[in-house]
Amino acid sequence: MNSSKVFLAVAAAALAAACISAQAEELGQIGPVYPIGEESALDTILARLKEKERTGELKRIQQEAIKRSVASAKNPKPVEGLTTVHERSQRLIDPTVTYSRAVTTDDGQIVVPAGAKINPLLVTSLSKRLVFFDGRDKAQAEAVRKMVAKGGTKVKPILVAGSWFDTSKAWKTQVYYDQQGKLSQRFGIRAVPSVISQQGAMLLVEEVPAKELQ
Repeated sequence: MNSSKVFLAVAAAALAAACISAQAEELGQIGPVYPIGEESALDTILARLKEKERTGELKRIQQEAIKRSVASAKNPKPVEGLTTVHERSQRLIDPTVTYSRAVTTDDGQIVVPAGAKINPLLVTSLSKRLVFFDGRDKAQAEAVRKMVAKGGTKVKPILVAGSWFDTSKAWKTQVYYDQQGKLSQRFGIRAVPSVISQQGAMLLVEEVPAKELQ
């Protein structure tokens, strides 16, 4: 290859390189630059919710959630650890409460000093008999129903299992529920039916078989 041809080849290569460089610079200056990123998680969720709302699925999910919530409220979780009474027994418990911390008013005045012991029965009396029972047991439910019908307002029925709503509706009277077993723990209820009544400054806890309730 002669010198003129070599010169032309080199010149062509240099021109091509220059053109490529120029094009790259122009694209960088003129073309708008957009960052590459993932779709916002929030936007994705909102889009899905809008789609579910459009198809009616969101309304169905909401209705099902409401039904579950109502069913849970009407049928609370049974109190754990309780058995059924088969033999009659009774015991006395002292309801005295010891205050480890002082009870004060909003302005700091001490109402009950720390270490004080108070028996609520010395301040107010227990006017009703508390009856703890399992509403799923037909024998217990029927026995307590008769107690309520006979004793009226002197008997306070408290469920440890079953539907307080359905029972209240059927009996046409308010039936209560031992939420999370707090009363059972406080009074030391171990089996049902159990009847609690006042005896002086003490509480009498009677475990009574359903057939002997009255």
